[in-house]
Amino acid sequence: MGFLVDEMNRRKFLHSLAGAAATSAIPHFAWAKVPATTVQNVRVATGLLAMWQSTAWLGAEAGVFAKRGIDLTLPAIAVGGPEAAAGLVRGDWEFAHTGTVPVAEEVLKGHDVVILATPTSDFPKSFVMTRKEITELAQLAGKKVGVLTDTGQTSTAARITIEKAGATATYLPLVKFDRIYAALTDGEIDAGALPIDLRFSGQALHGWNAFPIDAFDVPSIFATTRKLIASNRQLVMNVMQGFVETIHLFKTQPDVVVPLLQRYVKIDDRKAAEDLYAYHVPVFQRIPRPSFAGMQTLREFLAARYPAAASLSESDVADPSFIDELERNGFIDRLYAADVK
Repeated sequence: MGFLVDEMNRRKFLHSLAGAAATSAIPHFAWAKVPATTVQNVRVATGLLAMWQSTAWLGAEAGVFAKRGIDLTLPAIAVGGPEAAAGLVRGDWEFAHTGTVPVAEEVLKGHDVVILATPTSDFPKSFVMTRKEITELAQLAGKKVGVLTDTGQTSTAARITIEKAGATATYLPLVKFDRIYAALTDGEIDAGALPIDLRFSGQALHGWNAFPIDAFDVPSIFATTRKLIASNRQLVMNVMQGFVETIHLFKTQPDVVVPLLQRYVKIDDRKAAEDLYAYHVPVFQRIPRPSFAGMQTLREFLAARYPAAASLSESDVADPSFIDELERNGFIDRLYAADVK
């Protein structure tokens, strides 16, 4: 019991240090003064352990959400896109950072999930990594490929990429990227779908080859339920303000962000973490309004299993009103105006 108490105290101490560092770098106008008695608990899940899905965790560790009266925790990190979306339906958590495909599938099943934001533009963030002797994807015919899940967005995109190269492979769901990485290292699989976070280390340490995964042109998203919006819109707005503030923190405060992200994506090498951070800075969107340039591609992909997908619209899966309001009332402009010297 003593060990558990000491560990809890250690975590609180580290959290307070991170929060103090971040808060000192963030304009005070951004924070609403919230009485301590109104603190609300919020749970968030992520589909992947990746830098582009780090926003909620980063904001929690840096104290951004706490300043808005929100005790934000992440009880489920890297549970896979389908599970992250399904947990929203079950009420296991109030928000999820995951892929567009799992959310669209839940909507087509008649379930209550809605997209609030697209934190990043679409960019080459996932790769099929192969053993060094496999120099083209066509060589994966009959080979074993590690993926996260059977149906998740990254896994599905990896299948499509390999099939376009003319190969029919066997896909093994391994749930987490670190398991895929370990299986490829140990020779248990011939290739694996891995994020850019692990691409560089795989190439440097093992000589693996990297092939960009064909994107759906639909980025990762931040989602909740329409039920929560109807019952507590102010809470959702507070979370979205904290979310947008965290994106601003990411884009403008590397001294605060990089050490935190090293912990999150488990990168010991500071230079490698700085390079990865620099790669991500321009893809995080100042105004993360839900957008779906690849909506028709999404419809076509889902139509085979869900006939209703043919008529799926952006309004069926997204509620842009929170980002619209933050832009309209000048919140986002004021946040970034503080960076102008």
